[in-house]
Amino acid sequence: MNQSEMSAKELKRAAKELKRAAKAAGNQQREIAASDDRLPVDCACVIHGDVYSWKYVDVLYNMLKRNFSQEIRMHVYTEHDREVPPHMVKHVLTEWPGIRGAKKSWWYKMQLFNPEHHSGQLLYLDLDVVVVNQLDWIPQLSQSTFWAIQDFRTLWRPTFQGINSSMMYWNVSKFAKIWNEFIKLDVKETSKKFAGDQDYLSSVIKPAQRRFFPAKSAISWRWQALDGGMHPYRRTWAQPGKGTQFGSDTSLLIFHGQPKPDQVTDPVIKNHWH
Repeated sequence: MNQSEMSAKELKRAAKELKRAAKAAGNQQREIAASDDRLPVDCACVIHGDVYSWKYVDVLYNMLKRNFSQEIRMHVYTEHDREVPPHMVKHVLTEWPGIRGAKKSWWYKMQLFNPEHHSGQLLYLDLDVVVVNQLDWIPQLSQSTFWAIQDFRTLWRPTFQGINSSMMYWNVSKFAKIWNEFIKLDVKETSKKFAGDQDYLSSVIKPAQRRFFPAKSAISWRWQALDGGMHPYRRTWAQPGKGTQFGSDTSLLIFHGQPKPDQVTDPVIKNHWH
């Protein structure tokens, strides 16, 4: 057998080995994908000060459990001395002097971007959202971009591209630059320059890096669900007295401003917020 014949056989054998290796790798990838479907969904909330009672954390946790097919892992970002039950993950917030109360505590949401707390995909929700339908569509979203609600100002300013941070979904490590840049700033001065965390985020996350959740998936309770929705210019409701209404494509109602879910007697809200 000459050298060229041996080389041909060796090439054939190598091709077979590569084919087997590719098949094994493919099987492994399928196994990983299948196991990913069984991994918990990392969900987070922030509770700081006395703006919200702990009941809001428990209710949010219960709503998430009911509306995800997968298990969830609840991350609670809060003060050092607040007790968090063992079935939740506690993250201690760094206190910022002068940042406190109903019009300031939302700035602590910026600490969600610190990869020292959590490094993978994270679904954040405000404590005053009401989950009304399943959320299994969220983990199916692309993990290469930052997802948020398109701010409700778009109802009367259709071209407005700012985000509403009541619900966000992103990879914390991928977007660590947001935190690294933010901590270089004076938090107190930044809170004066921007109306809130979502205005700051809208300014630093490039449009190409972010995408909005489907338009009807998360809607304003006051402006889009209550009494058939409010006309953005006349500020009148389409169906006064009809109560909360939403479609099957809506998963969350956002309670920005007042009242809050625990203050509403609407039976639809009481049916979901518990």
